[in-house]
Amino acid sequence: MPQLSQPVQYPLVQTTALWTWDTSGIPLGYGSEPIGYGAKSTPTKTGLSADDLLGFLGIPLVIYGNPSSPIPPLTILNWIRYAEDWVEQRTGLLLTPTWVAAPASKQSLSTRATGLVTANSSTQIQGIDYDIEESPYDFFFPRAQDEGWMYQSLRHRPVKKPPEFNSTAIMDKFSEVYTGVTNFAYIYPLLNDFFRVPPSWYVEDADFGLIRLVPAANVQMLPLFAMQLAFMGFAESIPGGLWLQYTAGLANVDYNGRFSFIKQLVLAAATVQALTTMQLSINYGATSTKMTVDGLSYETQYNKDGAFSGQIMQFSKMRDALLAEAINKVSGPMLIAL
Repeated sequence: MPQLSQPVQYPLVQTTALWTWDTSGIPLGYGSEPIGYGAKSTPTKTGLSADDLLGFLGIPLVIYGNPSSPIPPLTILNWIRYAEDWVEQRTGLLLTPTWVAAPASKQSLSTRATGLVTANSSTQIQGIDYDIEESPYDFFFPRAQDEGWMYQSLRHRPVKKPPEFNSTAIMDKFSEVYTGVTNFAYIYPLLNDFFRVPPSWYVEDADFGLIRLVPAANVQMLPLFAMQLAFMGFAESIPGGLWLQYTAGLANVDYNGRFSFIKQLVLAAATVQALTTMQLSINYGATSTKMTVDGLSYETQYNKDGAFSGQIMQFSKMRDALLAEAINKVSGPMLIAL
């Protein structure tokens, strides 16, 4: 059976987190917190602010009572953050450039074997070497057969290098600047060995988060059929056998183009949260009032659905329509996982 390990013919991968992290005062890798996103290190992934939500809604955000009080800007900002997470969970879209480690190499042996170079030269640490950790991918042999070309669907999208980092030292550390996948390795459990796929073999569909392997340079070092046999081993599947490092997420240039509606989607979702919170604090939205002539009797009737029910319904419809559009842009074909 072909030996998996091959002499490294291509650059090592210098891993670097793309978010801005606060790692002060705590042990590395334990409780680090992101404090900024994107090239401008904004407090939200989309760059939206509390003023953006206020302008989108068009009415003051207050908690009604005696007395009433304005909703603090930090609370409004958190509503935007919740909406961003909600969109990411339902679409697979990442809303800011993000370094994804699948998985993070937490042992020096695997770090060296997969060709990673980290800041502390031994293991990968969240907030320094990567932003999001996910589990490795399952190897499934039928994806390599016939015209499969080792077809793999990634969990986050769009898979791309962040364009606003083009001129910075961060992007200079990418092994191949034309691809969002920065490292692709197979682990063969029986040998505890790794095979690194040359970056020139990667063929990506960025929006759908798909990657296929088409042998290009260095194809002579391991023919495709031999690669299939080696990956297959003694079974047609290897759970967790694919290790990847990749960058994914929308950048500023995307928000100025065909993904510009994503900000509206986030604002619509945050608006539903804001109006629902306000609804719970007030007796507002009377549909009719009645008072006797002598003023001894006063009656008010309210919409059974509560205050702002009409606005909540309209923004919910807007949110759901935009969510469907986002899913349509990035869903792509679904592949089974073991």
